[in-house]
Amino acid sequence: PRMALRILTYTGLLYQELVRNGAVAADEPLPPVLPVVLYNGAPPWRAVRDVGDLIAPAGPALSPYQPAQRYAVVDERRVREDDLPVGNLMTAVVRLENSRSPEDLLRTVDALWGRLDGPDDEGLRSAFVDWLRRVAEQVTPRGVALQPVQTLEDLRMTVVERAAEWPKQWFREGMEQGLDHERALLRRQAASRFGEDTAERLAEVLAGIGEPERLAEVGERLVRCDNGAELLAEVAGMADEGDGTGA
Repeated sequence: PRMALRILTYTGLLYQELVRNGAVAADEPLPPVLPVVLYNGAPPWRAVRDVGDLIAPAGPALSPYQPAQRYAVVDERRVREDDLPVGNLMTAVVRLENSRSPEDLLRTVDALWGRLDGPDDEGLRSAFVDWLRRVAEQVTPRGVALQPVQTLEDLRMTVVERAAEWPKQWFREGMEQGLDHERALLRRQAASRFGEDTAERLAEVLAGIGEPERLAEVGERLVRCDNGAELLAEVAGMADEGDGTGA
């Protein structure tokens, strides 16, 4: 909530470092600083943007001695695409934060291509590769491991090669999540009608059913049966009847 105060602290530390390492000579003025906060949160940014607004009002004698510094905010979820400069690293950062698909990720990699190939860009290039890899892991299906990558080219080739298989994996994940939801619903219904013991035993049977149609049959029998024993007797062999694998 007090980002303005942190910005003031960071600016002071930056100036100290510039003086310490000799980047600014003793007789030279300090360079101006433009503090920028990159924000990717869901709610709009509402924090105070000037450190002076965090300080209690002072009289005329004290006011000239109070710190005052503003900072700019780039709200990455609300900035318009037209407002982003072409070929700018900051544009790549915003697009990277907003990546939601392999296509978004590839577009960001392509935007960085050729802009970080200088001898002085090694540290920044390595940071972007690490960051891009983390984003790539977020848009890949669960359980899919990306190969270690060292360069932007490695990452791009990995995404291109793997992306064609991801939709199939996402479909399987969605199907399994739907089945899990249906199993949980049937278990709750069994507990409500016939008690927790019947629900626990039914859950063991449901775990071996991997077809939506057979789960629907369980639901029909759950409604039709008069007691838990009858229900368990009717569904006892349903997992084996499914696909022969018990899954």
